[in-house]
Amino acid sequence: MEKHQLFSLKKTEEKQLLLIMKFFSFFLLIGIGHCLATNSYSQSKLFTMKTSQKTVKQVFQEIEKNSEYIIFYMDQIIDTNRKVNIDVKNQQVSAILDQLFLGTDNTYSINDRQITIYHKGEQPNSQQQSNKFTVTGVITDAQGESMIGVSVKVKGTTLGGISDMDGRYSISVPNKNDILIVSFLGYATEEIKINGRRNINIRLREDTKALDEVVVIGYGQQKKESVVVSMSSVKPSEIAAPTRNLTNNLAGQVSGLIAVQRSGEPGYDDAEFWIRGISTFASNSSASTPLVLVDGVPRKITDIEPDEIETFSVLKDAAATAIYGAEGANGVILVTTKRGKDEKPKITFKTEHSISSPQRLPEFVGSADYLSLYNEALNNDGEPDLFSAELIEKFRTSTDRDLYPDTDWIGELLRKNTHNHRYTLNVRGGSARSRYFVSGAYYTESGIYKGNPTEKYDTNIGLDRFNLRSNIDMDVTSTTLVSIDLAGQYLIGNYPGESSSTIFRSMLITPPYCFPAVYSDGTVATYEQERGVNMRNPYNQLMNSGYTRQWRTGIQSKVGVRQKLDFITKGLSAKVNVSYDFDATFKSIRSYNPSRYHATGRDENGNLTFIQVVSGTPDLSDLKDNGIEAQKKIYIDAAINYKRIFAEKHDVSGMLLYMQKETQLKTQPLPYRKQGLVGRFSYSYDGRYFLEGNFGYTGSEAFAKNHRFGFFPAVGLAYYLSNEPFYPGVLKNYINKIKLRASVGKTGNDTTSDRFIYRPTFSMNAGSWSQGIGSNGGTNSIGQGIIEGFPETLDIGWEIEKKQNYGFDLGLFNNKIDIVFDYFRSERSNILMQRKTTPTLSGFRVNQYANYGIVSNHGVDMSLNAHHQIGKVKLSARGTFTFARNEIKEYDELPQKYPWMERTGKRINENNLYIAERLYTKEDFIINKNSNGIESYTLRPELPQSTLGGLLGPGDIKYKDVNGDGVIDSYDKVVGVGHPNVPEIVYGFGLNIEYKGFYASVFFQGTGNCSVLLGGNTPEGWYPFAWGVDQSSYRTFALDRWTESNPSQNVLMPRLHKDNANNANNQVASTWWLRNGGFLRLKNMEFGYQLPKQFLKKFNVQAARIYVMGYNLALWDNLKYFDPEAGNANGGNVYPKNRTFTLGIDFTF
Repeated sequence: MEKHQLFSLKKTEEKQLLLIMKFFSFFLLIGIGHCLATNSYSQSKLFTMKTSQKTVKQVFQEIEKNSEYIIFYMDQIIDTNRKVNIDVKNQQVSAILDQLFLGTDNTYSINDRQITIYHKGEQPNSQQQSNKFTVTGVITDAQGESMIGVSVKVKGTTLGGISDMDGRYSISVPNKNDILIVSFLGYATEEIKINGRRNINIRLREDTKALDEVVVIGYGQQKKESVVVSMSSVKPSEIAAPTRNLTNNLAGQVSGLIAVQRSGEPGYDDAEFWIRGISTFASNSSASTPLVLVDGVPRKITDIEPDEIETFSVLKDAAATAIYGAEGANGVILVTTKRGKDEKPKITFKTEHSISSPQRLPEFVGSADYLSLYNEALNNDGEPDLFSAELIEKFRTSTDRDLYPDTDWIGELLRKNTHNHRYTLNVRGGSARSRYFVSGAYYTESGIYKGNPTEKYDTNIGLDRFNLRSNIDMDVTSTTLVSIDLAGQYLIGNYPGESSSTIFRSMLITPPYCFPAVYSDGTVATYEQERGVNMRNPYNQLMNSGYTRQWRTGIQSKVGVRQKLDFITKGLSAKVNVSYDFDATFKSIRSYNPSRYHATGRDENGNLTFIQVVSGTPDLSDLKDNGIEAQKKIYIDAAINYKRIFAEKHDVSGMLLYMQKETQLKTQPLPYRKQGLVGRFSYSYDGRYFLEGNFGYTGSEAFAKNHRFGFFPAVGLAYYLSNEPFYPGVLKNYINKIKLRASVGKTGNDTTSDRFIYRPTFSMNAGSWSQGIGSNGGTNSIGQGIIEGFPETLDIGWEIEKKQNYGFDLGLFNNKIDIVFDYFRSERSNILMQRKTTPTLSGFRVNQYANYGIVSNHGVDMSLNAHHQIGKVKLSARGTFTFARNEIKEYDELPQKYPWMERTGKRINENNLYIAERLYTKEDFIINKNSNGIESYTLRPELPQSTLGGLLGPGDIKYKDVNGDGVIDSYDKVVGVGHPNVPEIVYGFGLNIEYKGFYASVFFQGTGNCSVLLGGNTPEGWYPFAWGVDQSSYRTFALDRWTESNPSQNVLMPRLHKDNANNANNQVASTWWLRNGGFLRLKNMEFGYQLPKQFLKKFNVQAARIYVMGYNLALWDNLKYFDPEAGNANGGNVYPKNRTFTLGIDFTF
């Protein structure tokens, strides 16, 4: 008996687990080693200084500038204008101070980052203590929590101190009317008049400008005020969700990003996302997806733990993305992971436990109603009842569910709820010389399928994921930084033998009356005949099909070196990064095909009698190795950087970078290669005027020799109006920041087709050809012929996108409200496509590829953030809005007979639909009755005659004769009705409130300008009796239908027919089935409590939090039948998304 459990593994699994344990041990040793190696600041911070005839004061300034030391002294005890010579190399600060005070009566003491200067023979601070006026107090933050290490100085002197572990400070001042200057990184500096007070408690407020000063851009960082590009970012805590997949929670969180999650199946639930919409109709699925970089390397983000993320940014305009050359056309997502800090080790542990249930599932009628409705369909088609009233009543009332079943397939196969759990542990700290971040996580999730009652194997979906990460930075010298990053993910997945789409589809097309899930005596049930793949018992497809086990391993590594080159010229530096990634997926399959039976009745003893339909085997098949899918990636970049400020107003920076990458797939003999040269120049004057130019010169193997390299430049400008001297001071109280931005540029895209498409192809399957008459009088076949496939196209090349962006940033009421707005317009040309207008007489067997298509795109995106504090209550709100609309300018389509048939001028993925006017009524037909009184219908000749097939009668859909020729045919289909199935509008908004450690947050996400076609991809799962009575189902919403007793026009379903053939008229894609796919979703809601720090100190805990979270809690839409985010895959064969409730606890030590 074999049962899938995490810790009861096969030999292959044991080897994999052993490998992971080795990796974990390695990471753990790194973390412990760094924890033990963390020295005091004075031991770890080294200086190299060579000065000649500098004053003591200048030496002090140099020490404070290049370190975190604060030097305290009184002017009367030291001559700060005395000139000295210092010569030290890679030594502690004490070496400088020893040379500085050699031959004087001064000495010093060092207490962590505080240096105090005093006379020899005296105690430190004795001068300060001789002054009897001492001020004491406690420093806290806005929540009243004590703050450690806050600097307190006396204005105009170097007297000062630092707050202790409890936030207390004590300082002796020369004059009781002095002013205290209180400062701490990330908080607004306060100046406080003493006014003779001996006890002053101080509360610091966060400096939002300082906290958000530096942002990540392409290949580097910039001060936020210097950014001229269009970009947006989100805090990692805001995209954290109780799911494995990070992409599931992106929609509405970041302006400019459009994201859609179609499926909720664990392991296959990746969201699709685009930046500022879709700008190409190229056939390759990756042609419109953005570039994703993790720590500067192209990688996936689906399996990154949110707790590992430091920043998440989206680059949108050409000034931001042209630097990525051929990969920047669709925008760029930048993710940076956390790194170590110069601080004592901080250990954080978090655990989350969640319970989930499907948000929406299809509902079906029971057997008796199903059979009655089928009789109705037969009558509508002029046929008598197939099922008698007596038989229907047996299905309604019988207690023998073996012979008269009423099977609820949803209830038989699916659980009402399932669980997932997450555990994370990370260590962050370091010293001045070395810093580290080490993280480990375990996540486990189970699916919504029920388990196999025979316990032969686990039929439910199960997913276990291990995450490990180690980021280490080492200052090997004062000018050389070495970074070593290593990360890994290991996933173990368990799945049924059949795919989820097959199982859900079978639930939709299997009637409830044919057989039970399994007979009461345990016999495996099936149809009387299994005709074709559509006649299968869904229960067997889940429970009796075997299983697939999957192992996925990912390892990412990166080594980087940064070298300051100030000895050449100040501000010059260089860096080199080398990364190696490896991903592999291994699958093993064991199938199961038991004998299956159909019950025909009961014998005289009441036992079921059967016919055997399928003769199978009682055991699982031997293990089938499905092979390994593997790939390795090597990425290298090397850059020269320059940054310097001249005359305190001219900020100049530049970068020149070379990159190359190679991807080798196991299934491909030749690796994918790409290389490029990247440049950036930035200039700003006095924090008011900003200029930035970028370029990417990229080479790609996708094109022929003369078209492999492309040059993609961009320029951006910004004007900080509110920093002008003439900007009214009164106005600054209301509009404290006005920044205007504009950019233009060009980007490229090479992921538009398969590899080497410029080369000609030939086929050996041309058939045989003959020459003359053979000796037997027959034809003489002499072998296979060769024919040309795609012709040679050496002139194909890049898609080119020209982009414009115009925006502004506003800060209102001292940045309590922050608004960022952008308008964008672009045109993508040279879209690779197969020519449609190639004449048949040209001789080509297939249409050649060419850079011919053109698509324009325009829209707006904006974000708003606000915060306010009322007493001890902190409020904050945020919102994003994105609108993006494209238009096909050139599609190379053949001239259409009517303009409404053209795709040129329409949007990508537009609907092509018949226009439904109404349902036919009896007045539309000439009615005849046969001898049995059954009516037949002939459409009146004055009405447009349908060529769509099926039986027409009252209650069927009447379509508009668009061209007025009296016939309903393909010329009446209209392109561009409604909206595409990818939303043009995506928005999100949230609110947070905090009070005395308690907090609550809520976030809503929605879409607009999106259409859904009911039954779009799975008509057999949507329309009743699509494949007849034995291969169909009837959903409860279809009870809202046209009948003779209810001949209403305001119904969902037209009149019923017995199968697809008779229902052909109603099943065509038309506006009758078109619905608004927009929705508003309550995406996240969280309540939590931060335990008081004073209480936690008793247990040596820095912080602790307990919280509850809800995910996918509510949905408001116009459909109600299914999740509108499923789009046109709405027939019901999509694994549903879950509503999740989570309890979490985290501790920081």
